[in-house]
Formats: sequence, structure tokens, C-alpha cells
Amino acid sequence: MSAWQDALLPYLRRPAENADVVYFDETVVVVADKYPKATCHLLVIPRGIMPIGVGDLTRDHLPLLRHMQSLVSSLSSLPLRVGFHSVPSMRQLHLHVISDDFISPALKHKKHWNSFTTAFFKPLDDVLESIVSHGHMHVDVAGAEALLTSLLTCYKCRQSFSQMPKLKRHLVDVHGAPTTVSHEAIVAHFHQRATKRPLDAAAASPSPKRRASSSALPSASPPSSSS
Repeated sequence: MSAWQDALLPYLRRPAENADVVYFDETVVVVADKYPKATCHLLVIPRGIMPIGVGDLTRDHLPLLRHMQSLVSSLSSLPLRVGFHSVPSMRQLHLHVISDDFISPALKHKKHWNSFTTAFFKPLDDVLESIVSHGHMHVDVAGAEALLTSLLTCYKCRQSFSQMPKLKRHLVDVHGAPTTVSHEAIVAHFHQRATKRPLDAAAASPSPKRRASSSALPSASPPSSSS
């Protein structure tokens, strides 16, 4: 295992001092993905050490999952995908919140695209339903990993492509500019949540680095149901 696979852990220790953190409470930390695969790409990370994947979750984890769901439920009308990778690339459990425009220079490889547009991606609502009904979320690891190398397929019309640049051109030329939501608008949503909860000592006295980061964010209106 490489140190990179534990790259999420520093966010959990001192979230108020990390400029990538957009929200935190006693249960989770929400951070901007360092290599976003779309216009908006956030990670919701449990604050407790949880070196597990979605296939390891049980009914004991339902309170955590429902808390995660509560954080994003008001965003359900927006073009976002909320879920887990079947086989995570990093050890700490993390939930992806990603806009489905998939516009990003970091989206370079087939595995990036397939990790969000195939059954490799497990929507949070499906995970909750499966755990409530069956006690777990079944993950076929070999089958999931095979999906990462499957054909590149447009998620709108199912046309297949041999190369990522061709798929990206197709999305623009055939389907036009995608409906999307700005990173700043989603960050504003979490900032508003932070102002509505009791602040702990760390949040009440953010570090100079955190204050500078917050003041540098572009102003944004909160997302509405008509977005």
C-alpha cells in the first residue's frame, strides 16, 4: 500500500486548518477533490478512521450513511451524482459528489470515465436501500474492476468510442453544452449548512489559512430547485 492511499487522513485531524475543506461537523469532513473529474467534485469523508469500501458497510453504518444523505438531499434536483466507487482507490471510506458534465482536464483515462458512468459507481440511495433490505451492498470485485477497462460509452446515447478525446468531442458536438452546476454554488450550500449548526471550538476560531481560503472563494448564490 502506498502513502497516497492514505491521502485523505490529514483532512480528518485538523479540518478547520485545511483550505480544501468546505464543511465539517463531528461526523464527516467535506473536501474538494484535488484532481476533480468534473466541474464540481467533492468528497464526503467520515471523521473516524474507516479503511473499508462500500462492500464492507453493514447496518451498523446506517447512521453515518443517513447523515451523509442528509447533507446532500437538498441538492437532489441538480445534475449531480452521489455515490461510492465499488473498489476505492484510497483506503478511507469516501462518498463522491460530482457534477455529471464530466468537464475537467483531470478526466484523462478510460478508468476515470468508467468509474463514474458504469455500475462501478454505486449511488448512495441504492447503497442505503440494499443495506436496509439485505444488510450489505454486494460488490463483485472482479466484475467491477473489469468495468473500468470496458468500452468508453456515452452515458447519454450509449455510442461507444475508442479514445477519450473522441468521446469528449462527441459530447459537445452531438449533445451540446451540458447542464451543470458550479463548484462555488455547491461550496456555498455547505457553507450555509455550517452557519446553521453549533460551531465547535475549532470551527469558531478558524486558522488564518482557512479564513484566507474562505475569503478567496467567488461569491455564489445557493442552488435552487430550478437550476
